[in-house]
Amino acid sequence: MADADLTAALKQAKSKKMFFAFVPKGADGKLIVSKTKIPPKLIAETKKEIGGGTAITGKCFGDSGAMVFQVVKAASPALAAAIKKVAKRDTGLTIDADVQLAGDADAEEEETTAAAPASSAAGATAAQASPQANVTGIQKALQKLGFDPGKIDGILGPHTQAAIKQFQQANGLAADGIAGPKTQAALAKALQGGTATPPPPPSGAAPESATASTADAQPAKKVAAPLNYGPWQAARQKAINDLKALAAKVAATKHGTAAGVVKEIQSIISRLPANPSPNELDKLEDFVRNDETLTAAEEVPSHFHDLDVREPLLNALETLKQ
Repeated sequence: MADADLTAALKQAKSKKMFFAFVPKGADGKLIVSKTKIPPKLIAETKKEIGGGTAITGKCFGDSGAMVFQVVKAASPALAAAIKKVAKRDTGLTIDADVQLAGDADAEEEETTAAAPASSAAGATAAQASPQANVTGIQKALQKLGFDPGKIDGILGPHTQAAIKQFQQANGLAADGIAGPKTQAALAKALQGGTATPPPPPSGAAPESATASTADAQPAKKVAAPLNYGPWQAARQKAINDLKALAAKVAATKHGTAAGVVKEIQSIISRLPANPSPNELDKLEDFVRNDETLTAAEEVPSHFHDLDVREPLLNALETLKQ
């Protein structure tokens, strides 16, 4: 019988970040997905129940058709396959599991209270409505300002978070994808024709706390147009799939160097962000063009594995810069 709670949680994770814990047992295990961080007590009970090993925890969310599982520490190449197997067994859902490294994968999410834009230029106030209504307000505000949040559905998914980051970057805020109170205030000001303009920081982007209170006196600024991530995300997903296939073949050889090679391949994947910010594009292009590990992967003999990811990624980056 399908696990109804896990089925519902995985479906919700397609459009919203969720916490997960996976207790492995050989090539099998137990998957737990929840809106809140998985309690250690529940993980311990699950380990005892199935006789499993050390749990892997982090966050999961949908991205370009795949289900991304972010972890703090490098995991076994077999983790993605095990998660896919367990999800199919316990829910009947077929997911394309993509395991990625992320330093904040275990961090608690900041509670988001979104602002609903006013219907006229007289002002905008924070919404005192349900969370879904609040997110809908943010999506509408972003769309009106020229930042594409995707479908107006009241769900804080990856597309909406990317639009929030773009707005934050254009307004000198910390680009964390979280619509906190200061980001909401900047949205409200932008809708009225103003903009939040903090003093220039010595380096990097200024934190939200540095937002100037005198922004109303500043002339309106034209916000940057949102980036078209479609071609990049398609090329990135193809590259990830090809690199995973290569890693699986290398691991199957059981050669003494296989573990190291697989780790290097995972490192390449972890350095291909789904939604790179404009100030990351040059560094990302340099990595794709010059990384020695990627060169070595492409030079693997074609009878073993035919890999061609560099040129499609570079072409997609060129489109992204336009």
